Amino acid sequence: MKFGKVKKQHSMLEGLEDLSKSILKDCPHVQRIVPGRISRRKGRGVAEFKVQYPTPAGLKCIYLRSGATQEVFLICSDLAQAQVWLSEQKDKQ
Repeated sequence: MKFGKVKKQHSMLEGLEDLSKSILKDCPHVQRIVPGRISRRKGRGVAEFKVQYPTPAGLKCIYLRSGATQEVFLICSDLAQAQVWLSEQKDKQ
């Protein structure tokens, strides 16, 4: 059901697994990643990872890919620091 710190109950969109491993490796404030359901969407575009809102355990994020979106839940030890780290990474891109 799970593999390391990334829960494997749901399948993952292409590119999300590598991104998840990178977040877990580089961000000390994220303890676990739980991918959620995948939904269809219209349009095309580049892959994008967005923080949506805080949850009691961490952050709810969304991974956008051409033709699909996937919910991603980050379980955080320090919510504020995880948000800062993610925004800094987005600014670097």
